[in-house]
Amino acid sequence: MSERTFYPSFKVQGFNWRIVFAACAIALTVLVAFFLSRYAAYRKLQEQFYGQVLEPAQEGYDFRLIDQNGKAFQLSQLRGKVVLFSFGYTHCPDVCPTTLTDFGKIYRALSENDRERVQVLFISVDSRRDQPETLKNYIPYFDASFLGLTGDANHINEATRAYGASYEFVHHPGEDPDVYLVNHSAYAYLIDPDGKWKAIYDFDQLRETEKVAADIRRVLKSS
Repeated sequence: MSERTFYPSFKVQGFNWRIVFAACAIALTVLVAFFLSRYAAYRKLQEQFYGQVLEPAQEGYDFRLIDQNGKAFQLSQLRGKVVLFSFGYTHCPDVCPTTLTDFGKIYRALSENDRERVQVLFISVDSRRDQPETLKNYIPYFDASFLGLTGDANHINEATRAYGASYEFVHHPGEDPDVYLVNHSAYAYLIDPDGKWKAIYDFDQLRETEKVAADIRRVLKSS
């Protein structure tokens, strides 16, 4: 008598594709509605601001640097204040002094009470030449309340990466190694009193003093 192998028998149930299609259609509708509502909310918020708004606002990177007085400094020390800052270097021939001049105009466009809740920072990416003393002599030219920051290359790189900034040293062969330029991005960043990265401005936008000042007032009022 030969051995037989027996296999269990399965009954395949009918599959209702209409239900599947209906479920997919509902899921797609919900997804589209979600993104449309988010986009509408973003558009509404963007219409209220002059700068490019981050929605939702991101946690501002808590950089660890050295201030112009040689003291350790972190962004978190400024909780409760709006912070406006940019990256650059003191030997910059055009972009940085223009940016800081614009910062000064924006800052002085605010009321005295508002200025007490605002801090402007300038972060140098040129730690070789921009020692604290150099920044201390340079920054007050634009406003005595402004604060210059520097640090070692690692901490500067961490800060620039976190905010999507970039820089590059440009040396020309045969020239003095202490004589060089730094190509760098020219954005300004707005941090709200809760430490959230609220908006970003390009170089040209900073010329609109009152529009940037209005953004700052709006952030102060909502905090």
